[in-house]
Amino acid sequence: MLQNEIVDILLRAGIPANTKGFTYIHDALELMDKDSYYFSGKVCVLYAKIAKQNGATPGQVERAIRYAFEGALTRGDLESVEQYLDPINTRNSNELKVLFLRWRQETHPMGDSSCDAMSVCRAQIYNEILDEMNALTFKIQQAVSNNGAENIAMQGQ
Repeated sequence: MLQNEIVDILLRAGIPANTKGFTYIHDALELMDKDSYYFSGKVCVLYAKIAKQNGATPGQVERAIRYAFEGALTRGDLESVEQYLDPINTRNSNELKVLFLRWRQETHPMGDSSCDAMSVCRAQIYNEILDEMNALTFKIQQAVSNNGAENIAMQGQ
């Protein structure tokens, strides 16, 4: 079911079906749907995972995806392409995210899945940053405290 949805959306977006990029974009959308880690900007890791699955290099995957997007943007039906892709910011990472989000909006109205995934990602990133800041604050407080104790000890001598 999921594979048919992805194939359908890629064809409607104007991605040429006769390119390796079609298969790689299909794999990318499937991975992004299964694990929000890939959606949160880890495109290089996504390329590596797809390359490993298909016996290619990450560079070949990136190039094939770029070529497929270029094919859709230059030779596809403009109205259909603009419905699923961003004709202005054509970087692979942006196009993959836009395509993923528009597919999820179409298949799950109100963005249930993608919004939840994005909220989870943002919350996770926020919590990681907060933890790091708390750890740094603690270290600074310890250093100030230790330095203050040393100064008091030196004054007493």
